[in-house]
Amino acid sequence: MPCNLIRGRRPRLNGRAAASAALLVAVLGFIAGCAPSREFLLKRSTELGEDKNYVRVLLLETTERVSLSSSSRIKISALADRKVHHDGKGGKIYFYPEKVRQPVIVESWNSPLFVNGVPYRGAIELHSRMGRLLVVNVVTMDEYLSGVVPCEISSGWNVEALRAQAVAARSYAYYHIMNGTDPLYDLNATNRSQVYRGAGVETERTNRAVRDTSGQVVAHNNRPILAFFHSTCGGGTVDNDKVWSGQALEYLRGVRCEYCSASPHYSWEDKLTLYEIRHHLGKKYVGVGPITGISFKKDGGRVNHVTIEHKNGIVRLSGNDFRLFFPEKKIKSLSFDAIKTQDGLLLKGRGWGHGVGLCQWGANGMAERKASYDQILRHYYRGTRLMVITGKPRGDSAGKTAGDRRRPFHDARLK
Repeated sequence: MPCNLIRGRRPRLNGRAAASAALLVAVLGFIAGCAPSREFLLKRSTELGEDKNYVRVLLLETTERVSLSSSSRIKISALADRKVHHDGKGGKIYFYPEKVRQPVIVESWNSPLFVNGVPYRGAIELHSRMGRLLVVNVVTMDEYLSGVVPCEISSGWNVEALRAQAVAARSYAYYHIMNGTDPLYDLNATNRSQVYRGAGVETERTNRAVRDTSGQVVAHNNRPILAFFHSTCGGGTVDNDKVWSGQALEYLRGVRCEYCSASPHYSWEDKLTLYEIRHHLGKKYVGVGPITGISFKKDGGRVNHVTIEHKNGIVRLSGNDFRLFFPEKKIKSLSFDAIKTQDGLLLKGRGWGHGVGLCQWGANGMAERKASYDQILRHYYRGTRLMVITGKPRGDSAGKTAGDRRRPFHDARLK
């Protein structure tokens, strides 16, 4: 029976529920003991950073309570010294942000851990930061990818496209593991990184694609690349620096794509009223008056700058920022023409997504034309090659030189 300790109420408990409540009180009493030091967080980050077989995924950052449950045995330990504070029968336990002041790790035997009812493999770390509870899934890379690939691409597509997606997603993950700045996690479970929904979304075909490519990454100068991908390019991808500010990456140059015409998003149109534009701009900018004019500047066929004139002033923003002001499917890409109408704009465009890196519908189109996954990846990520990551298990980094840690790859031998 799940614990039900809610502040302000004292529920009536039978024998089993009382025992569960006692467990929760003991656990929360321990967790509230002390806050982690900065030295501990940096040490923890360094240990996991050297372990290339695991990834830390932020599932939630919340001020609300979080439930963890399992149908089998649960162990709760302190992260700092691995002291065990519960090791016994499973069930449901609630964790509250104000109670979790010392980092803990929750593990389950022979079954997934459910976080607010969603199953995840691996272990769950709980941290408190600035009044928020951070729920982090520590999981092997391939288990993580098994929960990513079916969220990012159709499991029914050609197997070579699935393999290409698996390698791209693995490359993206390792890039962030090696270049991340947060000491508590490497990636977000939402589309801020890659969409990850745990064990409940896995399919046999996508799991097989992950296994078939295990360890393989797309590399440039012997490092995993920032492997961006998107749904449909609409005839050609775009340079990364034409979409976002920052360094122009050699492997993220725009390429022609003749393979995504089967996508339902290859061409599209939608309407934007002046009221909609004003409404969404007003969520960020103060004092936006009635819209009096709007102009678009293009580079390489895609909108990269938008100027909006309104009664009280002018708003200038990038094309990508303009696109993200609206619901996801409203402006599907920056490759569009705008036609003035009586009450706003008629947009006629091509593609879906930011247009940088791997075109997923194009990858499937290439696969249907008998291209292998490494050929697909080399087409969209120019000047790259496949390599295999050779990370060490947790705790096995003693004695490695700094040079060893900087060079965790070798060439893939692909048949």
